[in-house]
This record gives sequence, C-alpha cells and structure tokens, in this order.
Amino acid sequence: MIETIEQASKLHDKYQFETKLDYSLFQDKKTHYQISTFIFVPASLGVNRQSYSKADFYRDVQNYIRLKTPILILRDFTSHSASPLLAIERMTSFENWANSPVYKERLINSFKFLSAMLKSSIREHFNLIHKRISEASPNAKINLIIHNLVEEFLVETKHITDKYRSFYAIFNLPNVDEELFAAYKFTDESISLLIEESAVEMYQVVAMYSKKSEKASFQQALDERAAAETKHRRALGYRSILKEGDENEQYASRASALKKYAASVLYLSTAIQREGTVWEQVTMAIAAGLSMIFATIVAFYFQRQYGNFTFAFFVALVVGYMFKDRIKELGRSFLAGYLRNVLFDRRIIIRTLDGKHKLGVLREKVSFLRCADVPKKVMALRNRDEMSALDNLGQDEIVICYAKDITLFTDTFTSIYADVPDITGLNDIMRYDIRAYLRRMAEPVQERNYLEDGELKTVFCHKVYYLNFISKYTSVSSHKEKIYKHSRLVLNQEGIKRVEHVPT
Repeated sequence: MIETIEQASKLHDKYQFETKLDYSLFQDKKTHYQISTFIFVPASLGVNRQSYSKADFYRDVQNYIRLKTPILILRDFTSHSASPLLAIERMTSFENWANSPVYKERLINSFKFLSAMLKSSIREHFNLIHKRISEASPNAKINLIIHNLVEEFLVETKHITDKYRSFYAIFNLPNVDEELFAAYKFTDESISLLIEESAVEMYQVVAMYSKKSEKASFQQALDERAAAETKHRRALGYRSILKEGDENEQYASRASALKKYAASVLYLSTAIQREGTVWEQVTMAIAAGLSMIFATIVAFYFQRQYGNFTFAFFVALVVGYMFKDRIKELGRSFLAGYLRNVLFDRRIIIRTLDGKHKLGVLREKVSFLRCADVPKKVMALRNRDEMSALDNLGQDEIVICYAKDITLFTDTFTSIYADVPDITGLNDIMRYDIRAYLRRMAEPVQERNYLEDGELKTVFCHKVYYLNFISKYTSVSSHKEKIYKHSRLVLNQEGIKRVEHVPT
C-alpha cells in the first residue's frame, strides 16, 4: 500500500525546490498516510530555532493540492465506458437534461475533465515515444518503433474531435443554457489548441527520427492535422489564431486562460486552521484551576490556624497569591509543551473547489530536533558516505522535521466524481523557498593558487553547501510499511545549483 505514494522532486527556479507527492486512494472509507521529512542543515548557515521560527518556515512553504488526473490511452476516449465523451453522450440522452441544474454542472465538469485528461494522455503518449527511442538498441530501426505511435496520434485525435464536435448541434439550441454552451465552446477551442501544439511537436520528432522515404508522408499528415485545427477555430470565430508578423498577445492570453479553465476541475480549495485552539484554552483553565486550588488551601489553612484579620493570615494570602501566579504560569507552560508534542501546528481542510464537499484533512507540524533524536534509519541514510561525516566533524547539523498526516475520505470521492474514470488520488505539490539559508554563505566563486612544475597558477573554486532532505513515508494501516527517499540540494550564495537524488 505505501509504495503507491510517489515522489518527484525537481528544481522549480533558482530559489524554490518542488516536491510532488501522489497519494493513492483505496477502497476503505479512509486512506491515511504519515510523512516525515528531515532537513539536515549545516550549522554554519545559522538557521536554528531562534533565527528561523515556525512562522518563517510556513511562510517559505507553499502547498498546492489537486486531483490526480484520471488516465485513459488515446484510443479509449471514444470507447471506454468511463470516458467523458461517453458520459456527455449518456447525460444528453436523458429527457429534459437541458433544464436540469444538476446535469448542467455535471456536463461542464465532463467538458473540463475531457480537456484535462486528453492533455495528460497526449503527454503520456509522447513520454512513451521518447522512452522507446531511449531504450532502443544501437541497431534498432527507430522509425519503425515510433511510426505506429505517430499513426495512433493522428487517427485517435481525429476520432476524439469528431465525436466531441458531433455534440455541437445538441448544445447549439435555444433551450440550452448559455453558460453550458459557452463551456462546450471553451473546451472545443482548448482541445483544438492542444492537438495543434502536439501535432507540431510530433512533426519535430518525425523530422528527427524518420527515414526520408517515410518522413514526407508523416510530416504532410501532421501538417494537415494542425492546419485542420486552425481552420476549425477560424470557422467558429475562436480568437486563438497565430498570425505571422503579429505580436500574438491575444493568442497567448487566450491559450493560457483556456488551459487554466480546463485544469480548474482538478483544483481543490483549502482552508488553513490553527490546530489545538480549544485544547489550548482547556489547558489554560486547568492551570488556573490548579493554582486556585493551591491558593485556596493555603488561605483555608492559615484562616483556621490564626483566624481572620491577623498578620499571619495576611502574609499567607500574599504568599499564596505569589505562588498561585507562578503555579499557573508553570502549569500553562508544562501543559502547552505537552500539547505541542501531541498536536500538529495547523490543519488544512481539503474541499472541492465550490466548498460543498469535504474530501480530506492534511495536518502539518514543524520542529527542530537534535541529531540524537532523529530515527536511526534516517541518520544512517544521512551518514552513509565519508564526506558527510567530515562535513559534520566538530558540530551537529541542524535538523528540521516537517511532518504531515493525511486522511482522505475515499467514499466522498466516489460519490461526487461519478461521471469520470476513477479518481485514483491527489497530487500534493510543495514548493520550498530556500532564501533563508543563503544569508551567511560565502562568495560563490573563490580564487585558489597552486604550483605546477615551478609555475604559479590560479584556478576558480565554486563554494557550495548541501541541504539533505530525507523523507519517511508510513501507511497508518500498517506501521511496518515504510519507504525512504533522499534528495540533496546543492546551493551557493546565488541560489540552487542542482537537485541530486541519492539512492536509499
């Protein structure tokens, strides 16, 4: 089960490191994972619990949560029972569908899913082409390997657009809601742009790997496919037409907006709450109650021994109040520390974009650890080479632990996404800004002199620092299931140089 969590880490820009996690859903009512990421920071960078607070960490972390795009291969779009195309066909066969707000919402979602899924399927199709090319032996005829995939793209994208455009007459009627018809046209334009762009990319692949005898026919077919999409958009008055000699601002703006429109069906809303606010008030009340008990006992005892309105009773009340105040503060401090160890810092409620349905809960917590408190397996992964031992010589690294606890409500996903292929999980995309680590770094390029055969020479050395990220994934249903991932950021004063993936 735990192996179904997939991690992909990459450089987003020179200041941001991106990790994408895929959480798979299972048949149980709830799917539950725990993830702990340990960040090992060189002590020389001056990042510690005093200089880098929890608020600073959460300021530097951005989380984006969205549905994992359902996958169909290209030929399945016109035949698979769960295809959005067939879902649209089924819904429009019902009587009075055009006047139903429920069907309107479901149809618009199906339009968007179609565009988003087609984009993903074409991307996977290209990935397969590049995989076949990279895996081919030196003597293999690559043109034969990729030609059937090119042909598949040409044939199946034509089938998909023909099927979708056959619905035009159904939606272009007076009784169809204008918003629904507009959504149909936005998706049509989005699909047309996607196929044209893909045909151009496929044209370049054919130019690179096909033989001359076959290259011309495939290139002509791809050219005609791209031209047909341009002609279709022009005929329907869509404004996403590239023009030579024009700045094409409208094209770029419209293409970007259509991509966002199609992808919006995958977006989820998140509401961040601070966790433990109720328990915090309860602990403060308990601490106040304990201190009051102490002060009351002292007052009753001295009142009984010395009576009212005596100097001894007066001193007892003052001393009781002094200790009462300290007991209350110590009690609050102790109980608050205990709660920090038990509770998370904040809770993110995951809902559908309209906020109507609760899909899951993501809890987060960040803390600084001593190296002695880091799990042995994690420390073993960090210190598995001699250089890391030298790096740590004389002082421990600073260790930041970023923990996540994710609960997903599988039955809710099943009930609200009934018109599309199974939603298999969520994508949790985390971007981490590393600028807080750059402040104390040395100059990125330094001169060094050396002697060679009696001649003094100068070279340039690049000064780099390493941030090691080791993640532990646990399936809550079986705590024995754990996997570990190790990524290393190579930094200098100017930002991230590269991301390295270390075998575990």
